Amino acid sequence: MTDSAARVAEKTSQETGGIVTEVLGHVLLIGLNRTDKRNALTPEMFAELSAVYARYDKDDDLRCAVLYGEGGVYCAGADLTRLSELVEDEGLSYGPDDYDPFGIEGARLSKPLITAVHGMCFAGGMELALAGDMIIAAEGTFFGQPEVARGIFAFGGGAARWSDRIGWGNAMRYLLTGDPLDAQEALRLGLVQEVVPADQLKARATELATAVSKAGPIGVRHTLTVGRRVHDEGLQAGLDLIAPLRTEILGTQDAAEGVLSFKERRAGNYVGR
Repeated sequence: MTDSAARVAEKTSQETGGIVTEVLGHVLLIGLNRTDKRNALTPEMFAELSAVYARYDKDDDLRCAVLYGEGGVYCAGADLTRLSELVEDEGLSYGPDDYDPFGIEGARLSKPLITAVHGMCFAGGMELALAGDMIIAAEGTFFGQPEVARGIFAFGGGAARWSDRIGWGNAMRYLLTGDPLDAQEALRLGLVQEVVPADQLKARATELATAVSKAGPIGVRHTLTVGRRVHDEGLQAGLDLIAPLRTEILGTQDAAEGVLSFKERRAGNYVGR
C-alpha cells in the first residue's frame, strides 16, 4: 500500500467514553478524547483503552500504534474525583488475558506503541506514555508525576519507570518533589525521544509509526521480545533468546522477501509470515 493510499484507507472513529481510534494503513491512532476535562482518565476510559490495546495486538494488519490526546493537552492525569472508585472496584486489576494500559498486569503488547504528548503530560497520563516504547513531545509540553503532593504515589508504573528511563537520581529529583519539567529538560534526561513543533506533533508520530509499520512485523516483534527480556532479566537472558528466534525468522516469507528486495534495490513488501 502506498503512502497516499494509506492516508485514505479505512478510517474508523468511536467516541464512547473518551477514546477515539483511526486506522491509517497499518497504523492505529488511539486518541484520548475527554477534552472538556483535559483528558482526565476515568474508569470507562481505562476499560476502553484495554479493549483497544487487545484489538491492536490481535489484528495482524495493525503493526504500530500511536497514543495521543485530543484538544489542548495530552492528559492531565486520572480524574481524582473518581480515583477511589477506580481502585475500589478493581478497575486497575487485570487478568492474564487482559491488556493493562499501564503495562503492569495481564497481557503485554507484542507490538510497538509510540506516545505523542502536548501541553500537559501529568500523573496517569505520564504513566500511560511511559508504558509505551517511545515518547514524542510538542514544544512547550510540561511533564510531571505529582502524586506525592496528593498523598499517594505513582502506582500506574511511574514509581518504577522513571528511574528505569532516566536513572535513580534524576528520577527521584522529580518523583519525590512532584515538580514539573519542560520538554527540553525531558529530552536532555532521555524521558522523551524527540521534541517537535506543536503543529507537527501528530504528523511526526504518525510518520515514525508508518516507518515501523513498513518494516518486517516478525522482526519488529522479535526485536521487542529480545530487548524486553534484556531489560527485565539481563543481557544473558536476552542473548539466550536469539538463537531460537533466529532459526524461526530465517524460514519465513518475510526473510526471503527482505533478501530479494535488497537485491532488487526496493522496499520490502512484508506480510508477517
